[in-house]
Amino acid sequence: MTERAVSVIVVSRGRPAHLIRCLTALAQLYYRNFEVIVVADPAGAEAVGASRFAGAVKLVRFDRANISAARNLGLAEAAGEVVAFIDDDAVAEPSWLAHLVRPFADAGVDAAGGFVRGRNGISFQSRGRLVDAAGRETPVRLDGDAPLHIAGRPGRAAKTEGTNCAFRRETLLRIGGFDPAFHFYLDETDVNQRLAALGARTVLVPLAEVHHGFAASAQRSAARVPRTLFDIGASLAVFLRKHAPDQAARRLDEMRAEQRARAIGHMVTGACEPRDVG
Repeated sequence: MTERAVSVIVVSRGRPAHLIRCLTALAQLYYRNFEVIVVADPAGAEAVGASRFAGAVKLVRFDRANISAARNLGLAEAAGEVVAFIDDDAVAEPSWLAHLVRPFADAGVDAAGGFVRGRNGISFQSRGRLVDAAGRETPVRLDGDAPLHIAGRPGRAAKTEGTNCAFRRETLLRIGGFDPAFHFYLDETDVNQRLAALGARTVLVPLAEVHHGFAASAQRSAARVPRTLFDIGASLAVFLRKHAPDQAARRLDEMRAEQRARAIGHMVTGACEPRDVG
């Protein structure tokens, strides 16, 4: 059976060594009919240029902290029928892309999402979930490793993770791609909600696995302690304004409580100090 053409897009900022590791894993994929598009800052672009991947990937230079804008640049370069996304600090299983892309054989499928394991390679960071118009997530019941088809409707979407998701390129272009108002956080969830409002079908694929290390960034330390909550708060405000304005005040209060509990948890483990919580 002919493999459908896929464009794998990797956005990288401030993590050149992780980017090369991610590309090394992509080079080991069982799937063959794919291209890799790297949207990277100067350090990432330099690392690619000095590696064995120079000339083997499409390289787009982009030096702004806006993951949605970066993904749109990758989307503009994509030649594949399907576009898949993985983070620069993630490592794909060799069978990842084959499993993730298989549901697109059904013309009625517009999106797919896989599972994400943590840095220990055993526990899961994320599995199948639904997300409502206010960004609240609930787990879904899965039948072993069988893919789960979920028909979207306004206010109810299948949640795909930005580090392990794929979309039919034409569909993503038709809805305008990613919204650049989301610099970081909820960017793919906004796409999920817009697709769900159109009744699009998303497939959750348990066997499409990546390992995600949560490398240090401008937003968090290597121990996952937030350095700032500004972009999270800003993105949530944009998300609520678009999808659930009537729930904004209550959801923002919930998020404040969730983030405070998260910070206190880090304090208890010694990853941050009491003065950091505020």
